[in-house]
Amino acid sequence: MTTRRAATLLTAVAVAGLVACSNRQASPNREGYPGAATASVVGGVQQITLTVDNGFRFDPSTITVHPGTVKVTLVHKGTGAPHDFSVTNFPADNVPLARAGATTSATFTTPSPGSYKFVCTIHVAQGMTGTLVVLPS
Repeated sequence: MTTRRAATLLTAVAVAGLVACSNRQASPNREGYPGAATASVVGGVQQITLTVDNGFRFDPSTITVHPGTVKVTLVHKGTGAPHDFSVTNFPADNVPLARAGATTSATFTTPSPGSYKFVCTIHVAQGMTGTLVVLPS
């Protein structure tokens, strides 16, 4: 076999290996969706909906609220592992597990104005995080 033919064969094998790997489940993402949303007020309560799926990300990954009561709804549109929502260092500010195809929600009082990290407590190591922005009064 000629050197050129061997190099072509080696390249073809490498490309086939990459294609085979790309058909497997995507690895967890290390960054959130670029989207942002601001809570809307319904019946005097701020409401925001986050979507999760098999991609280990929140959509949107940045949510903005005013001080006060907020209802966060977590919609799981995937088929895999369950997800939850928890504001770091504020254990009462959380939404319980949403299993595949399910929706969960919780109402809590926001922390003081500032920026806070929120996470899926199960998948924080996979980078499933976001930012909660609480505006000044």
